[in-house]
Amino acid sequence: MMGRLFSWTVTALFGVLTLLLAFESWALLTNHTPITYYIRPAIHTYPGIAFVIAVVVGILLGHFLWGPAYGRTSPVKKP
Repeated sequence: MMGRLFSWTVTALFGVLTLLLAFESWALLTNHTPITYYIRPAIHTYPGIAFVIAVVVGILLGHFLWGPAYGRTSPVKKP
C-alpha cells in the first residue's frame, strides 16, 4: 500500500512540474509574465532559504536517482 501511495505521489509531483514547465514555455513564447519573474526577487530577498531549498532538492534527487546499486529493480543481487 505504501509503495502505491509513494508511486502516485511521485507521479503527481512530476505531473505538476511538467505543467509548470509548460506554462513557463507558453508565457515566454506569448510575452506573458513567466513564473521566474516572481521567483527571482524572492531568491534575492532570501538567499539563505533559497540555498537550503536547493540543497534539499539536490539531496532528494540524488537519493532517488542515484541510490544503491541493489534492490528489487537492480540487475545485481544485494552483496
